[in-house]
Amino acid sequence: MYCQGGLARYHLMMNSKMNTEELLRDIAVTFPPVEKPNGLAISFHKDECLQCEYLREDLNEFDGPVLPAKAIRTIYQEMSCLSAQGWRWVLPSYLTHCVSVETVYDGIETEFLIYNLGPEQQSQDKTLERLSALNFHQIGCLIHFLEWCSAHEHWAAYCAEDIERALSFMRTVQNIRVIAKRTF
Repeated sequence: MYCQGGLARYHLMMNSKMNTEELLRDIAVTFPPVEKPNGLAISFHKDECLQCEYLREDLNEFDGPVLPAKAIRTIYQEMSCLSAQGWRWVLPSYLTHCVSVETVYDGIETEFLIYNLGPEQQSQDKTLERLSALNFHQIGCLIHFLEWCSAHEHWAAYCAEDIERALSFMRTVQNIRVIAKRTF
């Protein structure tokens, strides 16, 4: 028998687990793994950017469509150095990693993805360019991820404003895609 508070925590935990499983299924369907972009195609800046060059060098050891945790650890602070094709390659593994992390102490990748999906005004055009290889359903899945973050006990408390900014931005991106679809 659960006490009233224990029962509420149990239901919250079960709903969270179900929502996590639902999000993982959504990621698996919406973000099929893709091959790594070749050479300069992986980075946002093609030349004369040392940060992008260093990231390309760091990613040389990782091939194939599925990235290990070590690769995600290499990427999390450098998402802005990835091209649209780089984001398509990284996101299937990156999102799965973020949603599957058992402890929040290992969740820095989640925190940085939230920041990347909710850019400040001066970075929004570049972020739109980085998201340009994603389709409407993938944008919707990123919104689903942010909604999951907003319901997550740790992320909702730790960076609620950042999540709200990211949700607002990503919903705007989704609306732009709907309008663009109608005009073509």
